[in-house]
Amino acid sequence: MTQPLRAFFRLSRPVFLAGGLVGVGLGTAVSIYAMRRPPDWAALCTALLAVAAFQLMTHYTNDYFDRESDAGSTRTGFSGGSGVLVEGALAPRVALGAAQIALAIGLAAVAMLVARGRMSAAYIGLAIAFLAWFYSAPPLRLLARGLGEVETALIVAVLVPLIAYAAQGAPLNALALAATLPGSAALFAMMLCVQVPDLASDTTGGKRNLLVRFGRAALLPLGRAALCAVYLGVALAVLAGAPATVALLEALTLPLAFGLVRALNDAATHTAGDAPLAARGVAFSFLVGFAGMLGYLAPLPWRI
Repeated sequence: MTQPLRAFFRLSRPVFLAGGLVGVGLGTAVSIYAMRRPPDWAALCTALLAVAAFQLMTHYTNDYFDRESDAGSTRTGFSGGSGVLVEGALAPRVALGAAQIALAIGLAAVAMLVARGRMSAAYIGLAIAFLAWFYSAPPLRLLARGLGEVETALIVAVLVPLIAYAAQGAPLNALALAATLPGSAALFAMMLCVQVPDLASDTTGGKRNLLVRFGRAALLPLGRAALCAVYLGVALAVLAGAPATVALLEALTLPLAFGLVRALNDAATHTAGDAPLAARGVAFSFLVGFAGMLGYLAPLPWRI
């Protein structure tokens, strides 16, 4: 692989697409559990194309619009951007152009949903595009207004499963919404974790996220509240009609949650555990989403 291609691969950060894949899988699993029929594979692929394109767009815009603050960040595998633009491996215009192309591909996938008559899914896709672009792009630049954590949880853990759910033609209902609650709370906790290594650079760079606004001491209470909300969300999903396998599999993530609380406590008092905390937060969020997806899939051979 040539140097520019290797740099573009790093800029794209394809490993993070796994999160979108799990979100689409969760929404699809909930829909076929609710409707008791096999998935519409073409609709599934269309939703996945839209999600992947908008996710890549976000990677590119984040690196492009955050390159000044990223220059002073402590880069980890999960925070601080890709580092490609800061290092000069690619020109900034490459990232902006790639973001525009990814946006066009995502909008084309939304148009395909319209052509299939999946209007609810198309509206959700447009909401994802708008919120994802203005996460870091001016004039809204939501991450600098203390809204980045909530917005990311809304996009990745709520709207992504719902676009896949609606693409199957399933009507939005209480179960569909409740199914997104554990993952959205876990993703909020993850956002807190990945922001910790960048706290100093975010402060100087003007990113007014929650930790910049309230300080490192807020990490532990906010993190604990988010982790409690994960399992409250599981209970609400079961009350809304989720199968017992969801509760069973999500319960298996409890040891990880307790370990994450200890890591949050360490990071709240000193900086030595900042990078491991980011990795723990990402792993926990992924596993909560994955456990939820498996929980809805497990009963399907007997339900369809």
